[in-house]
Amino acid sequence: MHIVPARNGWLWLVRGFALFRRSPATWLLLVFTYWIAMALLGQIRYLGLAVSTVLLPAFSVSFMNICAALDRGEVSRPALLVSGFRGRLATLLALGALYLLSIVATFGLASLADAGALLQWVLLSREPSLETFRDGSVSRALLLAAAAGTPVLMAFWFAPVLAAWNRMSALQSLFYSFFSVLRNWRAFLVYGGAFALLGSGFMLLALAVLVLSGGQVQAMRALGLTCTLLTLPTVFASFYAGYRDVFPGSVVPPAPGSR
Repeated sequence: MHIVPARNGWLWLVRGFALFRRSPATWLLLVFTYWIAMALLGQIRYLGLAVSTVLLPAFSVSFMNICAALDRGEVSRPALLVSGFRGRLATLLALGALYLLSIVATFGLASLADAGALLQWVLLSREPSLETFRDGSVSRALLLAAAAGTPVLMAFWFAPVLAAWNRMSALQSLFYSFFSVLRNWRAFLVYGGAFALLGSGFMLLALAVLVLSGGQVQAMRALGLTCTLLTLPTVFASFYAGYRDVFPGSVVPPAPGSR
């Protein structure tokens, strides 16, 4: 498996937006369906978050299949949203289970700084007390979680698609993903910086809407939903652009069940 150094991480978002423009209506339908499915799963107390996390690698492969179809000039079909569940499902579910365990371990480590306040906030939706914010324990826990979670994110970034398209085992895909991100840390730093700029732009837009609407919550919710639906397709497609940049020699197979 040949890993190529990538230098233009910001171009992944540009290429992702280009893929979004090829079929915006289908993208919005697929992203909205995915968003609703995750929201419904999230309503199941305790179990919902765990199930959605385990299913995340399979959905990631589905979106990669959508991008690959568009990249080949094919018509993206709604059925592709479940294409990630039609091949290498056992390996993808194993990755999802490992991802869930890694998240729990990461926040468990962060509990050393705040006695579990952040862990309960994320996993059980129990908001930390004001005291934990005032004494800085939640902030320290967030920093610790970010430090521990970075290598986890590196290992899982390309793992689903490597497992599905290159038929790697779960552990092998994690290994290749981690070192491909490590080798291309400059490109990923630029990629993250581009995200930070977009986030700053959103914050300015949200502030403007807040002022113009007189602080109406409905306007903020409408803005959040609109930005989510418009941005997620580009974000998902940028993962594909990054994969093709880092692994240019990798053969992209047709999605299972595609014609």
